[in-house]
Amino acid sequence: VTYNLPKRARCLAFCNVSPSSSGGKNCPVIVAGDLSGDAIAFPVPTVPSSDASSTDDADAKPITTPTTRRLLLGHTASMLTGLNVVPTNTAWDKKEVEKQQQQLILTADRDEKIRISYFPETHIIHGYLLGHTSFISAMDAAVIAADPQSPGGDEGGQRPLCITGSGDGTVRLWDYQSCKEVGMVPVVIKKCEEEEDEKMGCGDLADEGEKSTEEREEEEEDVGAEDDFDEDFTDDEQSFDGHDIAVPLSVALGSDARQVVVARDGVPSIDIHPIPSPPSSKSSASSSLLLSHLVSLHKKQTLECPSQPLAVRCFSDGSVLVLAREPDFLLHFQREEGTTEFKHVSSTSAFSMALRGAVENETIVMPETTLERDGDGQFTLQKNKVHDGDFANGLAVESAGDKPKESGPHWNDGKRKETAKLAEQRRRKRRRDEAKREKVDSSESLKVASTADDGNSQN
Repeated sequence: VTYNLPKRARCLAFCNVSPSSSGGKNCPVIVAGDLSGDAIAFPVPTVPSSDASSTDDADAKPITTPTTRRLLLGHTASMLTGLNVVPTNTAWDKKEVEKQQQQLILTADRDEKIRISYFPETHIIHGYLLGHTSFISAMDAAVIAADPQSPGGDEGGQRPLCITGSGDGTVRLWDYQSCKEVGMVPVVIKKCEEEEDEKMGCGDLADEGEKSTEEREEEEEDVGAEDDFDEDFTDDEQSFDGHDIAVPLSVALGSDARQVVVARDGVPSIDIHPIPSPPSSKSSASSSLLLSHLVSLHKKQTLECPSQPLAVRCFSDGSVLVLAREPDFLLHFQREEGTTEFKHVSSTSAFSMALRGAVENETIVMPETTLERDGDGQFTLQKNKVHDGDFANGLAVESAGDKPKESGPHWNDGKRKETAKLAEQRRRKRRRDEAKREKVDSSESLKVASTADDGNSQN
């Protein structure tokens, strides 16, 4: 079955819709988010049992049939960049609507926000995750069972976590129960050329992971987990202090909530950040068993990749799969037993070996990145940000000079106002002209009618 969307799909998720009556069966659906900002659910086609044993026809074409679809929600005048469907935590959700088994759908867009709605009753909004200053480039979410043996763990506890990456360069960890941020990975700067490292002094900024653990901990004490690079951004969201930001293009949560995995644009490696255990607070008034305050995610292990990583995912056994460019395509990293360190096991991984064997005689060219850019090298998801008061004669002007900078129209742009004013004048003129024509036509009709009446009276 082939489903058509109004706009190109940007993200997908598989989920089940619970039956409305007891004894019913779950309905598997595909939820697609497109570039018009809509999330649409499509039923997953089922294969009849009679066809299960039939042989596949190599020349068979995909069947396109009209099927039921449902518009779940929309982000007005925006684009969906990510979505996840996760079960609710029944320990904290006591709403009347939760009498039936309910889920949550998290939708991210280019307008720096993540909306949390109930699924399939998507008209009920639980809240928003707010804090990023640029488009959301990647997202992952899960309800993870808390470890009773860990500090803060409890029997039957759950940890609803969401991880997001953004064009502002940060990766943020959220508690989507309370809609609060609980941790952040700071900005990573793209490495400079080796020949320019000494001249530009980029080496220290390029790889914070090279610092010793003691040095990082001292910096964390001085700066604090809440002050990481948040206040020093320039107007250009793709740069920090004159250097290029490595924008996260894929993020993943470990199935056991022990690590966050991040792949960044233009960086041939992935970073694995351990998530600290929740603090022990048995007497907490809140029913949440999550991290109750911001925690540091500075510590990391950097795993080099032979090519640009395009996507990352975590397995239930704690291992990490990385989709990469040719010729490797799929990389597999396994956690070493008894440690938090990961090692490269692609050479013996069944997944990697099977994929390489399947495409051995095929010519496949993977994209350089999953973040699209325009002709000027800017991210297409990046909005043109112009601040109030930056306009002179309808042009955005830099604060340090009179040179106008290229920018899209702003809601308070004088040029846009003038254009709207002229359009309104044209509409009014058209209405006046139409009224005049109607008046002339009616007068002419009256003249013709009176002439006909005069002729009839004379006869």
